[in-house]
Order: sequence, then structure tokens, then C-alpha cells
Amino acid sequence: MWLISLVFSLSSALITTLLQHWARRYIDTPKVVSEPSQRARVRSFLFLGIRLYKMPLAAVVAPTLLHLSVFLFFAGLIITFHTIHKKVAIAIDVSAGLFGLAYVVLSILPYLDIRSPYRTPLSDILWYLWHGYLSFSAWLSERSVKFQVSIGGAMSPMQSLLLRVSQFYKDAARKHWQYLMGGLKKRVIEAALSAQEHGDRKIVTSMFDELDKRKLRKFVASIPRNKVLDFIPPIESGKIILQESFFTFLQSFATNEGATGLDENLRKHTLLVCLDPIHHIAKAHNIPDLNAMRTKWANIDLMRPLWADRDTTIRVTSRSICALVARQVARETLGEPQLHWLEDVTGVAQDTIYSASLPMFDLMNLKSFVYGVFSDQEGDLPAEDATSFKETLAILLDVQPDVRFHTNELRNQLSAKVQEINWDGPQGAHVVGKLCDMFPFLAAADPPHPNAPD
Repeated sequence: MWLISLVFSLSSALITTLLQHWARRYIDTPKVVSEPSQRARVRSFLFLGIRLYKMPLAAVVAPTLLHLSVFLFFAGLIITFHTIHKKVAIAIDVSAGLFGLAYVVLSILPYLDIRSPYRTPLSDILWYLWHGYLSFSAWLSERSVKFQVSIGGAMSPMQSLLLRVSQFYKDAARKHWQYLMGGLKKRVIEAALSAQEHGDRKIVTSMFDELDKRKLRKFVASIPRNKVLDFIPPIESGKIILQESFFTFLQSFATNEGATGLDENLRKHTLLVCLDPIHHIAKAHNIPDLNAMRTKWANIDLMRPLWADRDTTIRVTSRSICALVARQVARETLGEPQLHWLEDVTGVAQDTIYSASLPMFDLMNLKSFVYGVFSDQEGDLPAEDATSFKETLAILLDVQPDVRFHTNELRNQLSAKVQEINWDGPQGAHVVGKLCDMFPFLAAADPPHPNAPD
């Protein structure tokens, strides 16, 4: 055993040296020619040779021989000392046994958790043996169950159960056969791709707790806006996540503290990455932890600077958040903090809000939202902002959102509400004009007069 171990270890060293030489040749040979196209052809030629002669297999053989040499050396050591000195042999048995146990655990870890980075050359061998056995066993079980069904005669509840069991075994046989054909490496790739969304989400959310403000700013700025809700789920298990770290980051940007040194597009993108998850929560039928939503995410000190932001999307999104949260706050028991917040959002006195019926408050909230968006708006809203505005408008009207306002219910509701609102003075005329431009059916009907009575 010692002599074979010596042969295996020297062979492993020789193969490793040869592999290094082959790899260096693969890298250096294309550099002999100067033309890029010729280098590409030489590299392609060599690569096809590597695939044809299975060089990756040679790279696996070298460590496998070394592992075998270690086990043969230990085995020879144990046998030798059992014939020389029992106490020393026992000590070697224990130490070699612990090493062998650790090796076996490392070999089977990929089967217990495919994400495990620990594996040995034995892992691949065991993978093929294990999944070959499972595939064959499932196939035999399926054939056995099918045979029992075939001799059972007329269909019965038991046979229906057996058919489902047969299908289960058939699916299991197919799955393990695919694992057998693909190998351990392909299974790791499949698992990584199938868990991509969850993995990305876990990484992104953990970053908010681990990065400092400067690094977090760069990280958030790199997140595509259309992927924000995938990467940063606003709600998990009915709770708003990332409350503290996310709020601190948003607060620094709302006050322009975190935007120092950023160009306008990057500042806008980063701020919207923060606002979009909040907007998504605000559109929920029942906002989880409404009190936290009001005092933190829709905090007036945080939102008021955003209402006056130079960017239209930020203004519309922040106004929409406050209007949607106000709609749900008004349906809760109103105390002093809630009334004070609603007064700041709508611009209506607390006493008026407290004494108003729910439909009357909804009307005041709708007017406040429309005024907030259009009072300082020059020109039409960009398409994306117009869509967001219409979606919020539909929710405030308590109608299923339809951003094109195609349904008669939406049109009738909006027409009726607009006619009920008192649009004051020149600013009211400006807002009414904007509404009629956005919704031509309002202009086609009797247009609301800016000074019409409530």
C-alpha cells in the first residue's frame, strides 16, 4: 500500500506539472501570430482539441490520485502498527478515522445542500452512483405499480391512488435520470438559475444593512428601476421590511444630503429607487403598519421637499404616496397626530376634516392630489407620470384601476367628482384645463367652472 501510494502521489505530481505546461501552451501559442483574427482561429483550434481529448478529465484525475495515495498511506500505516504496537495503532485508528469521517461528510454535503462549496473527487462518483440507483429504483417502482393497476380490472378509488403513485415514481425517475446525465456541475448551475430571483433579492436587501452611506448610494444608483420591486420587496410576511436603514437613506436624499456630488439623472434615479417600493405599499388595499407608513415613509417633513422637486416624476410619485396613505388614514380612528398629518397633506383645517363625512374627505383628498400635481405643472405630464397619476386617481375614486379610463364607471365617477369640487380662481382654471387635456371626455361634457359652488 505504501509503494502504490508513492506511485499515485508521484503520478499526481507529474500530471499536475503536465497540466500546467499544457495550460501555458494554450495561452501562449495564439500570441505567436499578430493578427487578432488569426489569434482567434488558433485559440479556437486549440480549444476544440481540448474538448476532443477531454482535458478537463485529466484535471480531475490528478487530485483523485493524490487523494487515493493518502488513503493508501493511512491504510498501510494502520495495518503496520497493528502488527507492531497496539496502543500506537489505536491512536492512528482514531486520527485516521476522524479524517475519513470528515472526508465522507465533505463528499456528501453537495447532496444535502447544493450550495455547499465543499466537495471531493468522491462527490462526483457518488453523485452518479446515487442518482443512477434512485432513477433505476423509481423506474422499477413505477413498473410495479402499473402492473398492479393493469391486473385490477375496473377503475376503483384504490386504482386511482395507484395511478397517482405511478405518476409520482415516473416523475422521480425522470428527474434523477436528468441529474445523472447532467452531473453535479450542471445541477449546481440549474439550482443557481432557478433561485436567481430569491438570491438577488436576499443579496440586495442585505446590502442595505451592511453598506455605509457612501457605498450604499453607489449601490442603489446601480439598481435598474424596473427591477426595484423584484430586488427590494416592500412587504414580506405582511410586514414592511428594511424600515430603519431604508428610511435613513431616503431621508438623506430627500434633504439633498445624500445627493451631493450626483448629477441630476443619477439623483433622480436613486431617489425613485427609494420611492417606488413606498408607492407600491401605498397602493395596497390594506397598508400594513399604517401608523409607521404615516409617520416615516409619508412623513410631511420628508415629503414636502419632494412635492416641490424640480423633477415631475418625483413630484407625482410623492404626491401619490401621500394621497393614497391619507385615504386609508381617514378610515381609521382619528386622533390629534392623524388629524395634524391629514391637515398638512390636504391643506384643509383639522376641524373640517374631523366633522366631514368619509365621501366628503375623499373629495377633499382628491382635490388636494390633483392640485398638488397640476398647480405648478407646465405642459403635459410625461407618459409614465400620466399613467401613475391615472392609477392613483382610480384608487382614490375607489374604482378598479384602468389607466386609460376606458370603463364607463371610471368616467362617470371622475366626471361627477370633478363637477362637485370647487375649483378656485385662476389656479383652479389652470388645473381644470390640465384635467380636460388629459381626459377629453371631461371637456366633451359640461366642463367644470373654476368658481362653481361646492
